[in-house]
Amino acid sequence: MMEEKKTLYYHIGHLFTTFGIMVLMFVIITDMLGDSAKGYSTLFEMGGKGLSLNTLLQLFALAVIISVCRRVLYSDTLIKSMSMIARNVIFFVAITVTIMLFVIFFGWFPINDISAWIGFFVSFAICSAVAVVLSRIRERAENDRMNRALEKYKSINGDNSVN
Repeated sequence: MMEEKKTLYYHIGHLFTTFGIMVLMFVIITDMLGDSAKGYSTLFEMGGKGLSLNTLLQLFALAVIISVCRRVLYSDTLIKSMSMIARNVIFFVAITVTIMLFVIFFGWFPINDISAWIGFFVSFAICSAVAVVLSRIRERAENDRMNRALEKYKSINGDNSVN
């Protein structure tokens, strides 16, 4: 992680980016399925009319937990001592467990409805896969940018100045 990304503003920005993406996804789902899910899920208690304050606060709490998990698991300390695969597995397990607790605690959907759980795991897997792909694309773009900067530096200062 670059030093500039360790500021409080970076973490607040990440929190609100996560929250914004979650809200956008729920706005789309609410528009498409809100009326049919009304009464079935507390997330859609307003039907197709919008998201309730309770739903928004629950999504914000989830975004905070995701951001804290990300901050802890992708810290410089753990990057040095734990493999990326292990950190990713722990991250996704922690988020999955958190969402499962939200489902139970906030009544996001009936806990005895197998089809709802299957839908949750399928949608979570799809969203996670998209997030991983987008992260890899961003990481590659950043690596390419850094490599171009290094090559430019080498061409200006000579190849022997950078080891």
